[in-house]
Amino acid sequence: MNHLLPAVNAAIVGLIASLAASCSSKNDEFHAAPQVPSAPPEAFNSPAESAPRHPSPPIAGPFRARPNPSTCESSPANFDIPKNGCDDDGDGAVDNTSSCDSTFAVTGPAEEFAKTLGICQLAGDAKWGVVSATYTNGFRRDTPPAEAQHGILPKFGDVIVPREGGRLGVLSTGWAREFDSDRRNGAEFKGPKDPPVAGFSSAGAAPRGFPKAADGCAISDRVYDQSNLRLELKVPSNAKGLQFDFNFYSGEWPEFVCTRYNDGFIAYLSSKAFNEGKADNISFDAKGNPVSVNNGFFDRCTPGIQIGCSTRRMATAMSACPGGADELKGTGFYAWGTYCGIEPSVGGGATGWLTSEAPVAPGETITLEFMIWNTGDSNFNSSVLLDHFRWVADTVVAGTTRPPR
Repeated sequence: MNHLLPAVNAAIVGLIASLAASCSSKNDEFHAAPQVPSAPPEAFNSPAESAPRHPSPPIAGPFRARPNPSTCESSPANFDIPKNGCDDDGDGAVDNTSSCDSTFAVTGPAEEFAKTLGICQLAGDAKWGVVSATYTNGFRRDTPPAEAQHGILPKFGDVIVPREGGRLGVLSTGWAREFDSDRRNGAEFKGPKDPPVAGFSSAGAAPRGFPKAADGCAISDRVYDQSNLRLELKVPSNAKGLQFDFNFYSGEWPEFVCTRYNDGFIAYLSSKAFNEGKADNISFDAKGNPVSVNNGFFDRCTPGIQIGCSTRRMATAMSACPGGADELKGTGFYAWGTYCGIEPSVGGGATGWLTSEAPVAPGETITLEFMIWNTGDSNFNSSVLLDHFRWVADTVVAGTTRPPR
């Protein structure tokens, strides 16, 4: 049998060599670069192909592909888009969207109120930012409201805290504080102002078409105790929209729901990209109702009680209030008592935090005016919290939604 060994050995060696060649061929096939179909040179110079290449798609799971630095365009005219891996504004830092409101006084000037919202820089020849910021007591006025009607606070009551940074801004028809006075545990936002302050009860001036009645409700055309923040802003070159958060409170709930006295809040925007260039309100509910105690978002209140008992129109209406009343605690809007019927309830309510957004044109100068007023008389005050202004790189449609908590 020894004469068979050379032949067997030769066969084994041949088999091993064959297997090695096959594996090498498969590995070469696996690692080979994909074949690019042949095409005439001009096909790769079409507009779609000549645009900057997108980065590789994200890897599944917690790992994400980082943006390709070659797709980033840096300029001081840009804002820094959060979490896109780029130094959009050319300041040498990536994604540095820091806040700038940690140390402001309660009665700080309008420029500090703007920073409280998150608008941290002044406009320049090559930079976006605040062109001007002014407190006024009426539309197209330059006279200020009472100093107590605007405030910069670290919180609002026991529950509500800023949406960004360390402060939030407050405008009010009464005291822009947690209670409707200069005392920590002071008055509720119901009835006449306590204590009376010079300048509170002056007649205001709303834009044409406002106050605007909610569907099915009447409204007075006279406004009082108005507190406005008027901002002129230079839009970044890479922004197509803006967003901000607000939270409207009113002491008119529950007695004065759907009456001619319902106070209002609007955010009045003038931009070439919005409403064909005609200024209008951008904060409203799904039915187009402006922000008031009648707005569809107004749901921080006591559920299951009678509302609107000051008018026959609402004599049998009951509250839904799915948001509950906890967010009112520690403020003059909690005001626990008996107001309509025999069941006790809070004596105010709120919308909770909402986000409004609207389109803007890159590089333009816009006017955004936040306005709050008493309607019909000077009693039963309302306040609005404002925070977390930001620019948006994508196209948006004007409207208001409830953000995640």
